[in-house]
Amino acid sequence: MQQSGRHRRVRQVGGFTLLEMVFVLAMIAIMAGWMTLSVATVETEQKLREASGNIESLAKRARNIAVMQQRPYQLTISASKVSIAPLYVLEFEDEGFTRASLSEGEVNEGRLDDITASESTDSEVTYEIKRWRSDEWEMLEGEKRIVLTLDPAGLVEPISIRCSIGKSWMVQDLHPLTAGIRDEQMSIEKE
Repeated sequence: MQQSGRHRRVRQVGGFTLLEMVFVLAMIAIMAGWMTLSVATVETEQKLREASGNIESLAKRARNIAVMQQRPYQLTISASKVSIAPLYVLEFEDEGFTRASLSEGEVNEGRLDDITASESTDSEVTYEIKRWRSDEWEMLEGEKRIVLTLDPAGLVEPISIRCSIGKSWMVQDLHPLTAGIRDEQMSIEKE
């Protein structure tokens, strides 16, 4: 059979059209973008939970020690560090703690061990504290720090802690009896 010049049979080879390839590549790009945003929000949430969790765990530990030893402990929160120490330990140094003079009636040092602990904070996280009966958030920056006293009766000043990274934030309220988290609010924004 001979074909005329005008009517040739076109044999199709299996493959994809340009439109199909563009569509598939667009879908892959959309899914990759979505996965990147999802991973970023999960990482932000994890950092915020870890930052506030460090404060909560040290607050609970200081509360338990204060009750056990029947003497007040303090929780110190700054932009770079969270620490616990007996109330009379007032000076805060990079290598540790230095003792201030004991006031009259303080516990004899030989009977009880001074338990101190500190954790570095995440430099990406901004910390703010709202004290009891206040509507103002105090930002912890530079050398500024907040010191909370944990009473041997098991009481702690109820405070709210706001940890933020960019537009994402987490607010947790410390319970005055347990020093644990009483209430939590969170907002994770895509950057």
